Amino acid sequence: MPKIISNVDITIKNCAMELFSELSYTNVDMRMISKKSGVAVGTLYNYYKNKKQLYLAILKESWKNTFEKLDIINQATVSYKEKLRKFISILYEDIEGRNGLGKALLDKSILELKDDKEIDELKNSLLLRLENLFSGYEKPEHLSKCSSIDIRLAECLLVSTLTMLELHPNDKENNINFLVEFISLSVKNNVKGDKV
Repeated sequence: MPKIISNVDITIKNCAMELFSELSYTNVDMRMISKKSGVAVGTLYNYYKNKKQLYLAILKESWKNTFEKLDIINQATVSYKEKLRKFISILYEDIEGRNGLGKALLDKSILELKDDKEIDELKNSLLLRLENLFSGYEKPEHLSKCSSIDIRLAECLLVSTLTMLELHPNDKENNINFLVEFISLSVKNNVKGDKV
C-alpha cells in the first residue's frame, strides 16, 4: 500500500527549501528532494517539471510574503526613521529566515539561474520597493548629482543585509541598527519636519 502524504505540495516545498538552504541550489537534485519529502520521484515531477521550477516557486512564494509586509510599511504614515527601521527589520528577518535562499537574486554564478526572467522580476520588485522607501527624501547634495541614487541605495542595503547576516549571524539587533544608521546617513528626511 502506497504511503499517503497529506499536503504533498507543501511537504515538497518545505523539504526542498531545507535542502536548498543547507546544501545550495547546485548541490540538490530531485532525487534528494524525493527522499527527504517521502514523495516518489515520479510524483514530484507531476508537481514540478524540474528543480529550477520548484526552486523558483519557493523563491516567489517567500518573496511575495515579504513584499506584502514591505508594502504595508511603505504605506504607513509614521516618521521616516521608524518606517526605515521597520522596513529594514522585515527585510533582514525575512532574508535570515530563508537561510541564504534569496541570494539567487544577486548571485550570477549559478548558470541555470543566471539571467532568469523570474529572478530578475523578483529582484526588480524588491528594488522598486526599496526605491519607493527612499524616494521623496532629500539626498545630500554631493549624492543628489549621482544618477539613479535610489536604486544604488537599494542595492547597497540589500548587499549590506546579506553581508551582515553572513559575517555577524548572531548579532541581529546590532546589524539592524547599523543598517538603519548606514541608510540614514545617505538620506535626509524631507517629510513633516522629521529629523533622521
